[in-house]
Amino acid sequence: MMHDAADPLSLSPSSPYATWSPLQGNKLISSCYCHTLVPPSFGQNELNLAEMIDIALQNNPSTKKTWAQARETAAQYGQTLSNFYPTINFTSQFTRVKSTFVVFPPPQLSYTTTAGPDVTLSYTLFDFGQRTAAATAAREALYHADWMHNQEIQTTLQTVMNDYYAYAYEQKALKAREADLANASASLDAANDRFALGLAALGDVAQARTQYLQSKINLTSQKQQVENAFALLAVDLGLPANVEFKVQPMPEQVDTNVLLESVDQLVAAAQAQRQDFLAAQADLRSKEASIVQARRAVYPVLSASLDIGKYWFQMGVGEDYHWSAELNVNIPLFNGFYYKNAVKQAEAKYEQAKAALMQSELGVIQQVTTSHMRVQTSASNLKDSNEYLKAAELEFDIALSTYKAGTGTILDVLKAQSSLVDARAKKAGSERDWFTALAALSAASGSLCMAAPEPVEETK
Repeated sequence: MMHDAADPLSLSPSSPYATWSPLQGNKLISSCYCHTLVPPSFGQNELNLAEMIDIALQNNPSTKKTWAQARETAAQYGQTLSNFYPTINFTSQFTRVKSTFVVFPPPQLSYTTTAGPDVTLSYTLFDFGQRTAAATAAREALYHADWMHNQEIQTTLQTVMNDYYAYAYEQKALKAREADLANASASLDAANDRFALGLAALGDVAQARTQYLQSKINLTSQKQQVENAFALLAVDLGLPANVEFKVQPMPEQVDTNVLLESVDQLVAAAQAQRQDFLAAQADLRSKEASIVQARRAVYPVLSASLDIGKYWFQMGVGEDYHWSAELNVNIPLFNGFYYKNAVKQAEAKYEQAKAALMQSELGVIQQVTTSHMRVQTSASNLKDSNEYLKAAELEFDIALSTYKAGTGTILDVLKAQSSLVDARAKKAGSERDWFTALAALSAASGSLCMAAPEPVEETK
């Protein structure tokens, strides 16, 4: 308790990019850039996801805010522990008094000087657990703030991951638009060649040119989407949107053969790991301790005080040490129903915290369930989109070849081209959905930034 009162900040996260663990101190989330805003090679090499997370955890203002709030709550907890210690005050005085007295005329003047220190010690001997209840409520409130800081770190991680996957998707979509434009150009060239040979009508050229111009407009619009996604990623990293840096693309081959735990297993893990759920539990315990504090506020408080000092008077005359000791009993009898309403208020806050905990638990189960299904759905969609793209590419190649050979129509080419455009978009979107689904499931189960397990010493 003495260490907590003297240094309560040790019970809070040590930095905005460190998580807090009960009885284990702090676990740094950033790896090697804890003292810099950006890595030394920033702007030169492509940043991978881990490096961007490092940057975000050091620059994102949200984690800095929750970190400061946790430290504020830690200081408040330290203040409640001060009631377990005696209060010592030192005072010193210097008094000079001028007085007039008459024994016989004329009046005589008299000067009196008094100086000396006093030390007063006061201590609460017994209060029926009021101090303990207040300290318990403050400690659980501190844990709530610590857990919420941990949750904000997980939120930041998920945000950066989603931003990265969104930006990588927009880049892939840009490449898809460029390929669409190339296909549209090939279709237009084929129509022009057949029209020049008198084998196709002008309508074929017009339809192919319309599709070509549409692809060109889509490519220009996609460039803006890439810029928007990059700006959002930069801001969530805590950097200005006009800062230039390169981002590592997503892998070309995506493995969806992931062994997932059952929903019940993930729910159990989430109930043990979700930082916001643990924070709701701590808040409920804090409100429960506040009820105890409110109920015991009407109990007597036994306290003692000791005052000791020494005075010196004029001409250097000093007294012996003086002291006084008091034993006080304070019994609240009536305060306009203040204490009764304080209990009602504490009980109402407890019910609110209890409902919030239930709501949090239901939300955890819902998020785990839907995220689990989302992973399975996105894996199936990604597999089907790969097959869809292969089929669409084959369809377009056949349609274009038959059109050039004169056995197909331009409508067949444009229809196959539209299917290929849709297949490329679905392929890029399915890859983004797969990675974001994994991130969402990890966040739902509370396993995005779990600290490494403590090493266990082997017993000989």
